Amino acid sequence: MAEKTPSLFTPPSPGETLRRYIVDGERITQDELAAAMGVSRLTVNQLINGKRSVTAETALKLARVLRTTPEFWLDLQRSVDMHEAKESLGRSLERMPVLRRAR
Repeated sequence: MAEKTPSLFTPPSPGETLRRYIVDGERITQDELAAAMGVSRLTVNQLINGKRSVTAETALKLARVLRTTPEFWLDLQRSVDMHEAKESLGRSLERMPVLRRAR
């Protein structure tokens, strides 16, 4: 098992962002968001609670109904995925040899 490297920063997840700024801030209900996106309330609930990742299709739908960009949602998801991968690999990543030299 990899030794974990402690992290000082955890990036905000798409779900946290949805909950904080859209659902709570704009007072959009999960039901309203789900209906606008053409998905189930369960799907929206899973996104908000971090049980479901944002896919390209979901990013397009969120961008459309919330007047953002799909890249915004995918970048949030990518940041979370990279953070989790680094945490999972821990110090074993640092011990991997570098095969290509810098130019």
